[in-house]
Amino acid sequence: MHTPMLLALFVAVGTGACDENSDSAAPQVQDQEIVAAMEAAIQDEYKAELIYQKVIEDFGEVRPFVNIIGAEVRHSESLARLFSARDLPVPQSQWKDSDIPGFSSISAACQAGVRAEIENAEIYDRFFALNLPADVRRVFENNRRASIENHLRAFQRCS
Repeated sequence: MHTPMLLALFVAVGTGACDENSDSAAPQVQDQEIVAAMEAAIQDEYKAELIYQKVIEDFGEVRPFVNIIGAEVRHSESLARLFSARDLPVPQSQWKDSDIPGFSSISAACQAGVRAEIENAEIYDRFFALNLPADVRRVFENNRRASIENHLRAFQRCS
């Protein structure tokens, strides 16, 4: 069964079958807009992981990349748990090494990190207007906060 058909089935079977205000259990049914938001978020986290991994491969275990890559992995894992809780397949990364540019210096990589973290926060910001289930909202808020309060600041210091 193709993913769009599967998503349509989830929507048709039980929109409203879950209490969106409940923190105790993840809703089993999601509308396509929320699933699309989760997919956009996880793809952006995968992209950041790959960018920061490339910097580490090119320049060694330099800060802040060596610290932040672990956080990016945790972000994508938290998003993956949202998919799993809904019995949806966890999307694989759409990014390839060839999609990621090389950097001439650590400073240039840090400047790219600044842009990446700002774009990451903007992705989450777009979705806060949706009627997000509590668990999705919490993960989005936590990931966004880490991007702005921790990662962005670290990249700004090194750029």
